[in-house]
Amino acid sequence: MRVLITGGSGFIGRHLSQSAIELGHEVVATYLAPTELSGNPPLPSGVRWERLDLKDRAGVERLVESTDADGVFHLGAQAYAGKAWQSPADTFETNVLGTVHLYEALRRHPPHAGVFLASSAAAYGAVDTLPMREEALLRPVNPYGVSKACQDMLSLQYALNFDLRIVRGRLFITTGPGKTGDVLNDFAQRVAQLERQGQPGKLRVGNLEVRRDISDVRDIVRAIWIVFERGDPRQPINIGAGQSFSVRGIAESLVRLSRVPLTLEPDPTLLRPTDEPEIRSDISRLRALGYSPTIPLERTIEDSLEHWRKFGTG
Repeated sequence: MRVLITGGSGFIGRHLSQSAIELGHEVVATYLAPTELSGNPPLPSGVRWERLDLKDRAGVERLVESTDADGVFHLGAQAYAGKAWQSPADTFETNVLGTVHLYEALRRHPPHAGVFLASSAAAYGAVDTLPMREEALLRPVNPYGVSKACQDMLSLQYALNFDLRIVRGRLFITTGPGKTGDVLNDFAQRVAQLERQGQPGKLRVGNLEVRRDISDVRDIVRAIWIVFERGDPRQPINIGAGQSFSVRGIAESLVRLSRVPLTLEPDPTLLRPTDEPEIRSDISRLRALGYSPTIPLERTIEDSLEHWRKFGTG
């Protein structure tokens, strides 16, 4: 099968591209800027890389036509909530208009195996009860979440009206070795840096009293394949751990794993104006398709710390 992966140079995209290669598929994956093709670990080999700006309608059309993919994984997005606050128009042009460009092109060149949309738990926003279920109203509270909710609804609309098989996976926090910009790897990078100094130190931390639904990217990629192959376009499917983990527990695990003595030091500059006490998914639909998590959080923590010990801090 030939697959097209938008946003293939991203964290999840790299792992998904590697998985597709290992499964024997032909892979065409996209990137936005040449700098995305560097870094450690290196990009998977055997992938055909194509530069693509989702805001470029003609460019999207050309790539879809030339690729003639059997299956499409739409991961490409402006994925940073902070940047979305700073530039909501750019976020909407990429995430919403870019998705329209892609789906319009796919209407003319429909992939027979279908399309997977990487939606986000950010689309839920303010929820009244936990765990978060797919039936919950979408009430996003930031521009990024609104853009992902729009992607989600566009996918249903195109599936119902244009006979495209588009399945929606609402991803919760995904992490693993090499991720940047999440709490687990932020902590792991700092621990690796303190270890290189070779003396006791302090690990600066923000709010440790929150709990988050966190999954290893290697599990998430497996879940993406399951949803792609077995999902129903009429029903979004949560992709997460189905449980929440203490951020304090993550920090304390890294302190125990450190090769130098460390203590936790609260840093007010790392606190957010608002922070949900807990985020937790209901993954009953995903489990019904045959999925269950296999990688414990402790292994993810250990592997992430080893990554930063090997590759440095950025």
